[in-house]
Amino acid sequence: MNRDIPIPLYYKMRQIIIDMIENEEVKPGEMIPSENKLIEEYAMSRTTVRKAIEMLVNEGYLYRIQGKGTFVKGKQFSQGLIKLTSCTEDIRNQGLNPSVKLVQQSVEVPKLSVIHNLHLQENERVFFTERIMNADNVPLNKTKSYLPYKYFPGIERHDFRKESLYQVIENDYKVKIVYADRSIEAVLVDERTAEQLDLPMGSPILLFRGIVYGEINGRETPIEYFESKFRSDRTRFMIQQYR
Repeated sequence: MNRDIPIPLYYKMRQIIIDMIENEEVKPGEMIPSENKLIEEYAMSRTTVRKAIEMLVNEGYLYRIQGKGTFVKGKQFSQGLIKLTSCTEDIRNQGLNPSVKLVQQSVEVPKLSVIHNLHLQENERVFFTERIMNADNVPLNKTKSYLPYKYFPGIERHDFRKESLYQVIENDYKVKIVYADRSIEAVLVDERTAEQLDLPMGSPILLFRGIVYGEINGRETPIEYFESKFRSDRTRFMIQQYR
């Protein structure tokens, strides 16, 4: 015997919020109505509203910022974690238009932590660059890169607003990029990065640190140490696993 199964109230509240998003009543990056406003307007309990919002956060529609509210996630840029490619290549492969804002570049003696990561001697110089990568004019990430200058003399003469760092390494300096060791962690955005990536203070971001290895004189050698900060509301990372 068929019986009508009642739809839970929290599911109805969930669909109301999804309709707001799909009808662009609230756009990516904007805050959804407060719990109190949703309770009052739709005559739902606080428990019901909170459960609906929690579902949408878990499903990737929304994200929270402590002390500020709940916001709509925007279109996400996908990047694989297995294959080592440049962010420029990944953006183009998804049919988006990459652009770079060059914040800073210089030839300098780095901090000891960078010297150790790149297996350098004290007082050896590196080429340093800080760049903000955009996709269709939306900022995605900020990356600081450090390269041993002895392997790439004159690299500061390249225009990395227009050129890909990895293409310059491989095509101009004939250094084959082999692999990278990368770590990833979730952190809260700092004030400077929040301004650069157009994020509210306290937003969650993904912090990557890594060492890239290239083939120099037949040996695998550290050729880059990098730190990248990715917007978590605009980026997702894919992993293929095999058994």
